Amino acid sequence: MSLEIPLMWAAVVLYVIGSIGFVIAAVFRLKRVLSLAFWISMAGIVPHIISDILRWIQTGHGPYLGFYESVSSFALFSVIAFGLLVLWRRSYKAIGPFVMPLVFLLLGAAMLAPKSAVKITSTLASLWLTIHVIFAQLSYTSLFIAFVLGITWLVREKNGDTPKKGKGLLAKLPDQIVLDDTIFRFIAIGFIFWTIMIVSGAIWANQAWGRYWGWDAIETWSLITWLVYAVYLHLRLTMHWKGRKAAIYAVAAMPVVLFSLIGVPILFHSIHAAYLKL
Repeated sequence: MSLEIPLMWAAVVLYVIGSIGFVIAAVFRLKRVLSLAFWISMAGIVPHIISDILRWIQTGHGPYLGFYESVSSFALFSVIAFGLLVLWRRSYKAIGPFVMPLVFLLLGAAMLAPKSAVKITSTLASLWLTIHVIFAQLSYTSLFIAFVLGITWLVREKNGDTPKKGKGLLAKLPDQIVLDDTIFRFIAIGFIFWTIMIVSGAIWANQAWGRYWGWDAIETWSLITWLVYAVYLHLRLTMHWKGRKAAIYAVAAMPVVLFSLIGVPILFHSIHAAYLKL
Protein backbone atom coordinates (compact mmCIF):
# COMPACT_ATOMS: atom_id res chain seq x y z
CA MET A 1 0.00 0.00 0.00
CA SER A 2 1.32 3.41 -0.93
CA LEU A 3 2.19 5.76 1.93
CA GLU A 4 1.00 8.77 -0.07
CA ILE A 5 -2.55 8.99 1.33
CA PRO A 6 -1.71 8.07 4.97
CA LEU A 7 0.99 10.76 4.93
CA MET A 8 -1.49 13.30 3.58
CA TRP A 9 -3.93 12.38 6.35
CA ALA A 10 -1.09 12.88 8.84
CA ALA A 11 -0.65 16.39 7.43
CA VAL A 12 -4.40 17.00 7.78
CA VAL A 13 -4.30 15.91 11.44
CA LEU A 14 -1.36 18.19 12.22
CA TYR A 15 -3.07 21.11 10.47
CA VAL A 16 -6.25 20.42 12.46
CA ILE A 17 -4.36 20.33 15.76
CA GLY A 18 -2.53 23.53 14.76
CA SER A 19 -5.84 25.20 13.85
CA ILE A 20 -7.41 24.26 17.18
CA GLY A 21 -4.32 25.51 19.01
CA PHE A 22 -4.41 28.83 17.17
CA VAL A 23 -8.10 29.35 17.97
CA ILE A 24 -7.54 28.53 21.66
CA ALA A 25 -4.54 30.88 21.76
CA ALA A 26 -6.58 33.69 20.19
CA VAL A 27 -9.59 33.27 22.47
CA PHE A 28 -7.65 32.96 25.72
CA ARG A 29 -4.66 35.10 24.69
CA LEU A 30 -2.12 32.34 25.34
CA LYS A 31 1.22 33.18 23.75
CA ARG A 32 2.81 29.80 24.49
CA VAL A 33 -0.09 27.97 22.88
CA LEU A 34 0.27 30.27 19.87
CA SER A 35 3.91 29.23 19.40
CA LEU A 36 3.07 25.55 19.94
CA ALA A 37 0.24 25.75 17.38
CA PHE A 38 2.61 27.36 14.89
CA TRP A 39 5.24 24.63 15.17
CA ILE A 40 2.64 21.85 14.98
CA SER A 41 1.30 23.45 11.80
CA MET A 42 4.81 23.68 10.37
CA ALA A 43 5.37 20.01 11.20
CA GLY A 44 2.46 19.21 8.89
CA ILE A 45 4.54 20.46 5.96
CA VAL A 46 6.86 17.43 6.23
CA PRO A 47 4.33 14.62 5.55
CA HIS A 48 2.57 16.91 3.07
CA ILE A 49 5.71 17.35 0.96
CA ILE A 50 6.68 13.67 1.20
CA SER A 51 3.18 12.66 0.10
CA ASP A 52 3.40 15.00 -2.90
CA ILE A 53 6.82 13.59 -3.84
CA LEU A 54 5.48 10.02 -3.70
CA ARG A 55 2.55 11.02 -5.91
CA TRP A 56 4.95 12.73 -8.32
CA ILE A 57 6.94 9.49 -8.60
CA GLN A 58 3.75 7.47 -9.06
CA THR A 59 2.11 9.70 -11.71
CA GLY A 60 5.21 10.92 -13.52
CA HIS A 61 4.23 14.58 -13.24
CA GLY A 62 4.08 17.25 -10.57
CA PRO A 63 1.11 17.45 -8.16
CA TYR A 64 -0.91 19.88 -10.24
CA LEU A 65 -3.42 17.90 -12.31
CA GLY A 66 -6.90 17.29 -10.99
CA PHE A 67 -8.82 18.88 -8.12
CA TYR A 68 -7.04 16.86 -5.42
CA GLU A 69 -3.54 17.74 -6.55
CA SER A 70 -4.25 21.40 -7.39
CA VAL A 71 -6.01 22.24 -4.12
CA SER A 72 -3.57 20.21 -2.03
CA SER A 73 -0.66 22.10 -3.59
CA PHE A 74 -2.41 25.41 -2.93
CA ALA A 75 -2.80 24.44 0.75
CA LEU A 76 0.88 23.43 0.97
CA PHE A 77 2.12 26.65 -0.61
CA SER A 78 -0.09 28.65 1.76
CA VAL A 79 1.34 26.98 4.88
CA ILE A 80 4.90 27.46 3.61
CA ALA A 81 4.18 31.13 2.86
CA PHE A 82 2.78 31.55 6.37
CA GLY A 83 5.94 30.01 7.82
CA LEU A 84 8.19 32.28 5.75
CA LEU A 85 6.16 35.30 6.82
CA VAL A 86 6.70 34.37 10.47
CA LEU A 87 10.42 33.86 9.86
CA TRP A 88 10.50 37.39 8.43
CA ARG A 89 8.58 38.85 11.38
CA ARG A 90 7.73 36.61 14.33
CA SER A 91 4.68 38.64 15.33
CA TYR A 92 2.85 37.33 12.27
CA LYS A 93 2.19 34.11 14.19
CA ALA A 94 -0.90 35.99 15.34
CA ILE A 95 -2.57 35.54 11.93
CA GLY A 96 -2.46 31.76 12.40
CA PRO A 97 -6.11 31.60 13.62
CA PHE A 98 -7.12 32.97 10.21
CA VAL A 99 -4.63 31.01 8.07
CA MET A 100 -4.69 27.45 9.38
CA PRO A 101 -8.47 26.81 9.62
CA LEU A 102 -8.78 27.94 5.98
CA VAL A 103 -5.86 25.73 4.95
CA PHE A 104 -7.49 22.80 6.78
CA LEU A 105 -10.78 23.40 4.94
CA LEU A 106 -8.97 23.51 1.58
CA LEU A 107 -7.02 20.33 2.23
CA GLY A 108 -10.06 18.65 3.76
CA ALA A 109 -12.03 19.35 0.57
CA ALA A 110 -9.16 17.94 -1.48
CA MET A 111 -9.07 14.75 0.63
CA LEU A 112 -12.78 14.17 0.01
CA ALA A 113 -12.30 14.39 -3.76
CA PRO A 114 -11.36 11.44 -6.03
CA LYS A 115 -7.62 10.86 -6.00
CA SER A 116 -7.13 8.92 -9.21
CA ALA A 117 -4.14 10.12 -11.17
CA VAL A 118 -4.73 12.29 -14.24
CA LYS A 119 -2.49 11.30 -17.13
CA ILE A 120 -0.69 13.93 -19.19
CA THR A 121 0.04 13.37 -22.87
CA SER A 122 3.37 14.10 -24.51
CA THR A 123 1.68 16.90 -26.46
CA LEU A 124 0.68 18.72 -23.28
CA ALA A 125 3.91 18.04 -21.37
CA SER A 126 5.99 21.18 -21.75
CA LEU A 127 8.35 23.47 -19.88
CA TRP A 128 5.70 26.16 -20.32
CA LEU A 129 3.22 24.01 -18.40
CA THR A 130 5.66 23.83 -15.49
CA ILE A 131 6.17 27.60 -15.55
CA HIS A 132 2.41 28.13 -15.83
CA VAL A 133 1.68 25.92 -12.81
CA ILE A 134 4.47 27.32 -10.62
CA PHE A 135 3.36 30.90 -11.11
CA ALA A 136 -0.29 29.90 -10.67
CA GLN A 137 0.49 28.49 -7.23
CA LEU A 138 2.66 31.48 -6.32
CA SER A 139 -0.10 33.89 -7.33
CA TYR A 140 -2.81 31.95 -5.47
CA THR A 141 -0.62 31.92 -2.36
CA SER A 142 0.28 35.63 -2.50
CA LEU A 143 -3.36 36.66 -2.92
CA PHE A 144 -4.43 34.26 -0.14
CA ILE A 145 -1.96 35.85 2.29
CA ALA A 146 -3.24 39.30 1.29
CA PHE A 147 -6.78 38.04 1.96
CA VAL A 148 -5.84 36.80 5.44
CA LEU A 149 -4.03 40.05 6.24
CA GLY A 150 -7.10 41.95 5.06
CA ILE A 151 -9.27 40.00 7.52
CA THR A 152 -6.70 40.67 10.23
CA TRP A 153 -6.74 44.42 9.50
CA LEU A 154 -10.53 44.54 9.72
CA VAL A 155 -10.71 42.49 12.94
CA ARG A 156 -8.10 44.71 14.58
CA GLU A 157 -9.96 47.83 13.57
CA LYS A 158 -13.20 46.50 15.04
CA ASN A 159 -11.63 45.28 18.28
CA GLY A 160 -9.16 48.11 18.69
CA ASP A 161 -6.44 45.50 19.22
CA THR A 162 -3.60 47.71 17.95
CA PRO A 163 -0.07 48.10 19.37
CA LYS A 164 -1.04 51.34 21.16
CA LYS A 165 -4.41 50.26 22.58
CA GLY A 166 -4.87 46.50 22.56
CA LYS A 167 -3.68 43.72 24.83
CA GLY A 168 -4.60 40.71 22.69
CA LEU A 169 -2.39 38.66 20.38
CA LEU A 170 -3.13 40.89 17.37
CA ALA A 171 -1.66 43.84 19.25
CA LYS A 172 1.75 42.26 18.68
CA LEU A 173 1.43 42.71 14.92
CA PRO A 174 2.88 45.78 13.21
CA ASP A 175 0.84 48.97 13.12
CA GLN A 176 -2.21 49.10 10.84
CA ILE A 177 -0.33 51.28 8.35
CA VAL A 178 2.42 48.66 8.03
CA LEU A 179 -0.16 45.89 7.75
CA ASP A 180 -1.96 47.82 5.03
CA ASP A 181 1.30 48.23 3.10
CA THR A 182 2.02 44.50 3.46
CA ILE A 183 -1.40 43.68 1.98
CA PHE A 184 -0.60 45.93 -0.98
CA ARG A 185 2.78 44.29 -1.50
CA PHE A 186 1.32 40.78 -1.52
CA ILE A 187 -1.41 41.79 -3.97
CA ALA A 188 1.12 43.52 -6.22
CA ILE A 189 3.40 40.50 -6.37
CA GLY A 190 0.39 38.18 -6.73
CA PHE A 191 -0.79 40.29 -9.66
CA ILE A 192 2.62 40.02 -11.33
CA PHE A 193 2.66 36.25 -10.81
CA TRP A 194 -0.90 36.01 -12.16
CA THR A 195 0.16 37.91 -15.27
CA ILE A 196 3.08 35.53 -15.84
CA MET A 197 0.69 32.62 -15.30
CA ILE A 198 -1.66 33.89 -18.02
CA VAL A 199 1.16 34.63 -20.51
CA SER A 200 2.92 31.29 -19.96
CA GLY A 201 -0.44 29.52 -20.15
CA ALA A 202 -1.16 31.18 -23.51
CA ILE A 203 2.20 30.03 -24.88
CA TRP A 204 1.58 26.52 -23.57
CA ALA A 205 -1.93 26.54 -25.10
CA ASN A 206 -0.48 27.47 -28.47
CA GLN A 207 1.94 24.55 -28.29
CA ALA A 208 -0.73 22.10 -27.12
CA TRP A 209 -3.88 23.25 -28.92
CA GLY A 210 -2.61 25.54 -31.68
CA ARG A 211 -4.07 28.78 -30.32
CA TYR A 212 -2.99 31.29 -27.69
CA TRP A 213 -6.46 32.23 -26.42
CA GLY A 214 -9.87 30.66 -26.98
CA TRP A 215 -12.15 32.28 -24.36
CA ASP A 216 -12.37 28.96 -22.58
CA ALA A 217 -14.15 29.24 -19.18
CA ILE A 218 -10.88 28.91 -17.24
CA GLU A 219 -9.17 31.47 -19.47
CA THR A 220 -12.09 33.89 -19.18
CA TRP A 221 -12.24 33.70 -15.38
CA SER A 222 -8.45 34.01 -15.15
CA LEU A 223 -8.78 37.27 -17.08
CA ILE A 224 -11.67 38.41 -14.85
CA THR A 225 -9.54 37.75 -11.77
CA TRP A 226 -6.64 39.65 -13.32
CA LEU A 227 -8.96 42.62 -13.95
CA VAL A 228 -10.31 42.50 -10.38
CA TYR A 229 -6.81 42.93 -8.97
CA ALA A 230 -5.86 45.43 -11.67
CA VAL A 231 -8.74 47.58 -10.40
CA TYR A 232 -7.38 47.24 -6.84
CA LEU A 233 -3.94 48.42 -7.94
CA HIS A 234 -5.50 51.29 -9.90
CA LEU A 235 -7.54 52.39 -6.87
CA ARG A 236 -4.51 52.05 -4.62
CA LEU A 237 -2.02 53.91 -6.80
CA THR A 238 -4.20 56.59 -8.37
CA MET A 239 -7.13 57.01 -5.98
CA HIS A 240 -4.98 56.38 -2.87
CA TRP A 241 -7.26 53.70 -1.45
CA LYS A 242 -5.79 52.61 1.88
CA GLY A 243 -6.95 51.31 5.22
CA ARG A 244 -10.46 49.94 5.59
CA LYS A 245 -11.57 50.22 1.95
CA ALA A 246 -8.42 48.52 0.68
CA ALA A 247 -8.70 45.75 3.28
CA ILE A 248 -12.33 45.09 2.36
CA TYR A 249 -11.37 44.90 -1.33
CA ALA A 250 -8.55 42.42 -0.57
CA VAL A 251 -11.02 40.20 1.31
CA ALA A 252 -13.86 40.53 -1.22
CA ALA A 253 -11.59 39.71 -4.19
CA MET A 254 -10.48 36.32 -2.85
CA PRO A 255 -13.73 34.46 -3.68
CA VAL A 256 -13.09 35.33 -7.34
CA VAL A 257 -9.70 33.60 -7.11
CA LEU A 258 -11.22 30.54 -5.45
CA PHE A 259 -14.01 30.40 -8.02
CA SER A 260 -11.51 30.49 -10.89
CA LEU A 261 -9.53 27.66 -9.24
CA ILE A 262 -12.34 25.47 -7.88
CA GLY A 263 -15.74 26.68 -9.07
CA VAL A 264 -15.17 27.00 -12.80
CA PRO A 265 -13.89 23.43 -13.39
CA ILE A 266 -16.94 22.11 -11.49
CA LEU A 267 -19.60 24.27 -13.13
CA PHE A 268 -18.35 24.76 -16.69
CA HIS A 269 -17.41 22.41 -19.49
CA SER A 270 -13.88 23.44 -20.38
CA ILE A 271 -10.91 22.24 -22.37
CA HIS A 272 -9.04 22.55 -19.07
CA ALA A 273 -11.63 20.47 -17.23
CA ALA A 274 -9.82 17.18 -17.73
CA TYR A 275 -6.84 18.59 -15.85
CA LEU A 276 -8.69 20.33 -12.99
CA LYS A 277 -11.70 18.06 -12.62
CA LEU A 278 -13.01 16.45 -9.45
